[in-house]
Amino acid sequence: MLNLNKYPTNCFSYTYRQLISSLHNNVNVDINNHSSLLVLEGTEKLIKEELVRCIWFGQHFKKDKLYTDDGLRLEVLSPGWWNSEGGPDFKHAEILLEGKGLIKGNIEIHVFASDWMKHQHDKQETYDSICLHVTMWNDNEGKYIKNSLGQIVTQLTLSQYLDAELDDIIDVVDIESYLKGRKVHAGHCHREIGNQKIDEQWVGHFLDYAGDERILQKAKRYEEWLKKKPFEQTIYEAIMESLGYKENKESFLRLASLVSLKDFHSLIPEDVPVQMKKLHTQSLLLGIAGLLPHQRNSEKSYNDETTKYINDLEDAWKVIQAKINKTSMIKDDWSYAKIRPANFPERRIAAIANILSECAPNGIFHRILWIFQTKEDYTREHINTLINTTQSLFLNIHDLYWSYHYTIGGIRLKNPQKLLGKERTSNIFINVIIPILLIYARKHNDVRLEKVLHLLYRNYPPLPMTSTLRFMENRIFGQSKVAKKIINSIRRQQGLYQIFKDFCENDNISCNKCVLYLSMVES
Repeated sequence: MLNLNKYPTNCFSYTYRQLISSLHNNVNVDINNHSSLLVLEGTEKLIKEELVRCIWFGQHFKKDKLYTDDGLRLEVLSPGWWNSEGGPDFKHAEILLEGKGLIKGNIEIHVFASDWMKHQHDKQETYDSICLHVTMWNDNEGKYIKNSLGQIVTQLTLSQYLDAELDDIIDVVDIESYLKGRKVHAGHCHREIGNQKIDEQWVGHFLDYAGDERILQKAKRYEEWLKKKPFEQTIYEAIMESLGYKENKESFLRLASLVSLKDFHSLIPEDVPVQMKKLHTQSLLLGIAGLLPHQRNSEKSYNDETTKYINDLEDAWKVIQAKINKTSMIKDDWSYAKIRPANFPERRIAAIANILSECAPNGIFHRILWIFQTKEDYTREHINTLINTTQSLFLNIHDLYWSYHYTIGGIRLKNPQKLLGKERTSNIFINVIIPILLIYARKHNDVRLEKVLHLLYRNYPPLPMTSTLRFMENRIFGQSKVAKKIINSIRRQQGLYQIFKDFCENDNISCNKCVLYLSMVES
């Protein structure tokens, strides 16, 4: 068992990637070098085939914008039936292919296009029924794959069409959809925990390192954004993307790029009451989103309260529209399927409009930074206060109309309802605020800020269970009581996500490559 005591546990360390390098490639990584947030070469592609299958089956990609690798328009009518036995991964799929019409057949899934040849599917008649080869990345340098008959197999590269970042998809992917009642098999790691009587502290520390890696990879993504835009615009766009959750991430991010913070400063008066500022900000965002009532050709009759609200919005939009030259989005750019009315796009837009107005004139990033810089103590009580104060910017917003309505013209609610829930706010705090502030801290050599961020991260309580977390807990621990005792922070939950993304499947084929298992058996 690898001695983990020599690695730091109280900072965002590169321990996890160092372990991957040393155990896989015998490459040394300086875990104390904080000058860059570079992701270890190749680790961003350490996903397993099982995850790609889940992405395909759950349709976590832009279904209306798919093209095969040879440029043909593709529409997926049915991803097929999950095949848990030998042969193709999915059977009886149905696709529409440009120039060929409706095609029915089987689907084979791989992480890399070259896996088709490595698995010798080009020599196996079983795979002659494949109508589409789905791969996450195409590493074949333009070469086409063929079946045993010598026929070219149509190929789709998913990485170009994902509807969210891989890390975000992992949070929502439905592992149980492919288990179909089958028992989750314990991994080699679970066996080693029992055989070697590995203590809970060792396992917890390993998950801590994996959780740190997940934050570092998120920070790396935002670091790329910051090469082109300032911190205020970056955190605004990141929050907008998060507000879109799974179904509307791309649309919210597009809206944030269409309406930049510079637009707010130039179009929204600074010297007006906050309530007026909120209304104008809502009007600007809803107008560019294409979601104002007149843009949706709504001819409904409304009560006095809603009529006044709509008139105020439309009047503000007329003034704003005269000052800008932007093409609005349309209703079809937004998804309402599988979304509760409380989380409809209009209500989320009202939420960000309130947040922007409350944080004016300095902005969301500087407001949050100020909160962190004014807290001096590191006690548990002060850490909780810091978390609550920051999250109150999102949880305590109140809107005269939207706090009492789920939709425009909807029944007025008896009691005010939050525009953003605790779970969404927690996701923004962990996945947006901490990574972006970490970049700021390292860029300005602010050691104190980084220490506070890590203290928050390792003390932040776990979020509600997901199918991925449940799957991983069963794979590693077997018993939920043991898992509950060890997975006592968001940091360790994030560690489970990271290991799932990089290594874990519901069989033991990939166990011999898993850094957790290899660390356990390392002498």
